[in-house]
Amino acid sequence: MEDAEYSRMAAVEDRHWWFRGRLAVVRAFLERYVPPGAGLDASCGTGMTLQALPQWVQMGADLHCLALRASATRGLSRLFQADLCRLPVGDATLDVVTCLDTLEHIEEDTAALAEIFRVLKPGGHALITVPAHPWMFSSHDRALHHVRRYRRGELRRRVTDAGFRIRKFRYINTALFPLIAAVRLVSRDKGNASDTDKLPAGPVNWVLYQTFALERLLLPWVPSPWGVSLLCLARKAR
Repeated sequence: MEDAEYSRMAAVEDRHWWFRGRLAVVRAFLERYVPPGAGLDASCGTGMTLQALPQWVQMGADLHCLALRASATRGLSRLFQADLCRLPVGDATLDVVTCLDTLEHIEEDTAALAEIFRVLKPGGHALITVPAHPWMFSSHDRALHHVRRYRRGELRRRVTDAGFRIRKFRYINTALFPLIAAVRLVSRDKGNASDTDKLPAGPVNWVLYQTFALERLLLPWVPSPWGVSLLCLARKAR
């Protein structure tokens, strides 16, 4: 991402409905399906996930030093700069790797998935989120230096080709999908503008958060035929 994007993200993400909603859904998946253990958040960005989920991830890696500096301001110390395709971590040493909205930034996403597989112990879990639907690619994606948005089958194939067995796979941010899709389509040709730093008015932000976060309670029972993002929980076979 652009350097300025990290500053904007750090300023709003603890209050922004999207970051908070995604975190609520990710936490629900981890609590339901993944035992606590030694883990890595890759890439950790400004440290929100790493700070919120210490039972599962205690180390953070990111390619960008500005992200690591922002993480350090949260009091986090187990941080290192690294390319996700070349992690300075031993083979089969981790129980959990979270990789939230990261693969879409990487040209060689298959190499990144292979690296995540390498560092996980047999029986270890990877929890991955990515933006969905190539037709939604817009100025927001360009501003964040996204290489792609993923088709459902595309992500499934790449995860299984890396050696993983998929435990859970679904769209998330489902209820807000029509609204967000419309916004993305309208802004498709508007340069390279991101809305990461745009915190909605308090009541609007609250409603959007509650709508997204409600999915944490519905996960086991309600199907998700569409959504803004894809979530994949995958396991390295014992």
